Amino acid sequence: MKKLDIYITKNFLKYFFYSLFSFLAIFVLSQIFKVLRYVNEGQLSAGKVPLFIGNLLPGIIINVAPLAVLLGGLISINIMASNLEIISLKTSGIRFARLVRGPILVSFFISLVVFYLNDRVYPGSVVRNRELRGKEDVEERELPKEKENAFFRNEEGRYVYYMKKINREKGIMDYVEILDMSEDFDKIERIITAKQGKYDFEKKIWIFKEVNLYYPETDRTESRVWIQDEKYRDEPDRFISLSNIVPKQQTIAELKKAIKEGSATGNEIREILSELGKRYSFPFASFVVSFLGLALGSHYVRGMSILNIVISILLGYAYYLVEGAFEALGMNGYLNPFLSGWIPNLLFLAAGLYFMRRAEY
Repeated sequence: MKKLDIYITKNFLKYFFYSLFSFLAIFVLSQIFKVLRYVNEGQLSAGKVPLFIGNLLPGIIINVAPLAVLLGGLISINIMASNLEIISLKTSGIRFARLVRGPILVSFFISLVVFYLNDRVYPGSVVRNRELRGKEDVEERELPKEKENAFFRNEEGRYVYYMKKINREKGIMDYVEILDMSEDFDKIERIITAKQGKYDFEKKIWIFKEVNLYYPETDRTESRVWIQDEKYRDEPDRFISLSNIVPKQQTIAELKKAIKEGSATGNEIREILSELGKRYSFPFASFVVSFLGLALGSHYVRGMSILNIVISILLGYAYYLVEGAFEALGMNGYLNPFLSGWIPNLLFLAAGLYFMRRAEY
């Protein structure tokens, strides 16, 4: 069985790489016209074209890997089926799922490689191409001086700020409301409202003026001219963050940091959540579609070579279409934007397992 696994896996890898390089060539050629337009418009110098195209490769590999796995599985198994190898092996009592174990494991390894490229290589390549075109990187932009209707949640100190406006340079917030929460963050212990908060940059502490304090448990109210509490030491910059980061330029760690900061300051994070979900889910599309490709290639049909290509393209674009649809649902609030990226994988995995079962007979 070990020799059989090696034989089937080698065939799968051969046609996977054939498919991968073919799709790479097609997609690179499709980008040439865009690159030439950048050169003509003066956005890119001719000497930097090879470097620019090189930076496009990680993104292209990530996108075409599922297509290459799908087509590689279809062709390699269909050739064995046309030579009556599949039917002979099944007749001898070897289950189809056992025959394709090697290609499925290789597909999982391919998914891990794509995951690495997607997290570690692709974001940097996007940033470098923006720099080659002279585009400003969002990371280099300054934080705005002021923000209206700001929100900040400090989970360590167990309190939440709301304010009508904050100026981070002057360290002034207007019409402030602070909710002191219980240890489990499920109950309000104290509500502080103040007309103004002033940050002492030397002592690194907030001083609140014209203050009302309310204790919900005892229904008690206090009024003070000013208060300061050692726990309210959050620097003004923490209340404002860049909400216009480009998610594609961030690694998974940076996306998680942006989500944490966005949640703390009340910024919209659906796009970032969606990108994070896609970073985890899309690389495993290669593993998911391998079941479909291997199962559909198990039955020999005359003239299947051309049909293989058509099937792989149709199934590949069907996956992208379903993925795009669920991504849109997540972005518009109908689904959790993180989980919406996994639904296409689950649907296509279910279809792949169904056809794998059919391939046993």
